[in-house]
Amino acid sequence: MTREQYHKPLLGLRGGFSCFVLLFALLLIGCGSSSPRFAGNESTKKETKKSKKGNVRFSSKVIEEETKEDDKKVDVKKVGERFSSAKHSPKTVSPKKETKEPSESKKSDIIVSGSFEQQTMMDAILAWLGTPYEIGGETKSGIDCSAFSKEIFKTSAGMSLPRTTEQQMKLGISVSQENLKFGDLIFFNTTGQNPSHVGIYIGDDMFAHASVSFGVTLSSLYSSYYKKRYTEARRIIQ
Repeated sequence: MTREQYHKPLLGLRGGFSCFVLLFALLLIGCGSSSPRFAGNESTKKETKKSKKGNVRFSSKVIEEETKEDDKKVDVKKVGERFSSAKHSPKTVSPKKETKEPSESKKSDIIVSGSFEQQTMMDAILAWLGTPYEIGGETKSGIDCSAFSKEIFKTSAGMSLPRTTEQQMKLGISVSQENLKFGDLIFFNTTGQNPSHVGIYIGDDMFAHASVSFGVTLSSLYSSYYKKRYTEARRIIQ
C-alpha cells in the first residue's frame, strides 16, 4: 500500500468528522433561546400558564392593591354562622307599582317580579365560599365574578343571567347605594374598565363575590379598595 493510499481513508474520516461537528454546532445554535421557533413555543406555554392562573386580565398590581386596601375585613365565619342558624326569612314582597316608570335609559331587558327567599340565596352563597378565583371558571375548582353571580341567581331564584359583567350591568333598574337591598347586583371598576367586577349585596354594607385575590368571599363596601371603585347597583328582582 502506498503512502497516498494509506492517507485517503484518514482524510475521508476527518472530513466526515468535521461535517458532523459543524452540523452539531448549528443544531445547538438553532435550539437556543434566540431561535424564533423555540422562543415562540416557550412564549405560548407561558401565556397558556398565565391564562390558567387567571393573570391575563388582572395584573399583579391589581391583586396587590386589593390585598393591601381591603382594610375592613368581614368575619366570614361569623356571618356564615349567623345566616346558617337563622330561620328562613319571609319571602320578599314585591313593592307596589309606582306611577312613575323608570326612564328608558334605566329600563332593562329583564326585570323579574315576584318573590324569592333571602335565606335560599344566602345558603347558595355560603356553599361557594372559599372557591378559588379563576377567570373564565364556572365550577368549584375555580370561578370568576360574573359566573358566580350567574350561578347564585340560577340556583336560588331560578333566573338565567347573562355570562359577562358588562351584560349583567344592563339588567334591572339602577338603584342608589343608599337604597341597596339584599340580592342587588353591585358593580366596580377595578381595572380601569367599567364594569370589571360584580358582586351580590347581602345587607349590612356587605356583598358576596368571587374576589381575584381571595376567591369567593364576603367583603365590605366600605373597605378602601371597594369604596373608591364602586360604580353602580342594579336591582333585577322586584
